[in-house]
Amino acid sequence: MIVYQFQQASVEHPDRCEDAILVSSNAGHAPVFAIIDGMGGHKHELADGRVLTGRDAALLIHDVLIEDLEHFEPTASADPDSETEQQLLAGISRAHAKLFSDLNGGEGLSLRERLGAVLTAVVVCEEGKRLLVAQVGDSRAYVYTDEELIQLCPDEDNIEHLVRRQVLSARDAEKISAVLNTYDGVSEPTVEGTITLGGQVYELYMAWRWFLVGNQALNIPASNVVINSMGTHEEDPIAERSRIEIGAGDILLLCSDGLYKNLSEAEIINGLHSADADDPAKMLGEAALARSQDKSNSRKNPDDISVIVVKF
Repeated sequence: MIVYQFQQASVEHPDRCEDAILVSSNAGHAPVFAIIDGMGGHKHELADGRVLTGRDAALLIHDVLIEDLEHFEPTASADPDSETEQQLLAGISRAHAKLFSDLNGGEGLSLRERLGAVLTAVVVCEEGKRLLVAQVGDSRAYVYTDEELIQLCPDEDNIEHLVRRQVLSARDAEKISAVLNTYDGVSEPTVEGTITLGGQVYELYMAWRWFLVGNQALNIPASNVVINSMGTHEEDPIAERSRIEIGAGDILLLCSDGLYKNLSEAEIINGLHSADADDPAKMLGEAALARSQDKSNSRKNPDDISVIVVKF
């Protein structure tokens, strides 16, 4: 197993990165990986004048997860409701509660002042044969296998938000996601067909743009709006979970949205298996950074970029 990692602060606040990367691969224990993305723009000032930001939220969650998740046995099961899954969810719950109480002080602050974060965490189970994944929010985990890039949990983003409100069907959500995942930010995608949004039929070639930038009239949040997060409300967030078998030659990718919102799936795949990629995490991260600074590219997303690549 070879692990690569890359991290870069946003061009909008180059002095601090509000993401955190967790890599725990201690001998004799199951490897654990996580990407934690602190919510940008959320901050508040303490009585001593110190300003807390998404960086503080991400680091707190990182430290709690290290304490709770670095002691799994290599044979740990990835099965639903296994002890591994229960401990993973308990660690996420404890990190959420600690963030809500210790850094936000409960519900006394306005929502904009409360610190929050999203995360994706992966435990390598069963002597490296299966992965157990938990996700809160819109960071992502993929497995690249047999020349296919598989997203391991659904995003809790503006598309999923409308699906859960039954404003958009799951089938139409897949159509929009397919366009956004292949759009390179320059060349107009060729799309056909329609979607139904709130009972009204729209041409897909128009509708996919609304999920990129938002549409206030149709109550579609912009793509950078976090729908589900840790730390901002008292109740526990519900983590999406999945598990997948892996084998020799497979690649695990974890990333914050600063990567996949700047790069198409084709560009991500190219970076993962490129013969020139001595460090695929760095190659992907630098490509996303360059895109985030390209004012002529409508896919640009000036956000922190965090990447973990694990080759099995």
